Amino acid sequence: MSASRSTCALQRNALYRLAAIGAVILGLFLTLGAQGHFAAVWPLVTSDGMGLSRRLLLILPGVMLAGTAVLNFLLCKPLWRERGYVLNVTLAGNLLTMGYLLYLMIRGVPNHPIGVFLALEVSFVLLLVATRAGLVWPAVAEAPVEVDMQ
Repeated sequence: MSASRSTCALQRNALYRLAAIGAVILGLFLTLGAQGHFAAVWPLVTSDGMGLSRRLLLILPGVMLAGTAVLNFLLCKPLWRERGYVLNVTLAGNLLTMGYLLYLMIRGVPNHPIGVFLALEVSFVLLLVATRAGLVWPAVAEAPVEVDMQ
């Protein structure tokens, strides 16, 4: 075994740790977004004269944000430890939320900061997809091999 092969084998992919830190930061922003959403819709949800399906539709965006935040908080430690299945679960949960936010953005909800949360989700999903695709950071460059011509 050469020295460069042993260096590559010992190298850790720092993208997992970057994803774990990103999961915590995104979880904080999603928690704040869910809290703001619940504060805005709670008087409407608790008012009389509104059907159950309408109430559930009003609560759904906050539940999506809060659920993804909890998922990101719960999975940040195993993500830090480079567990492969956690990367897939985190990616699936955030893809679902990203799709829902994209749906809301296309549908158009006035006076709502959907674009900010969608940008955060897209950035995090791109990081997870790059990690899942096998991108390694930092990359190790192999040292040039000197050949004796004697």
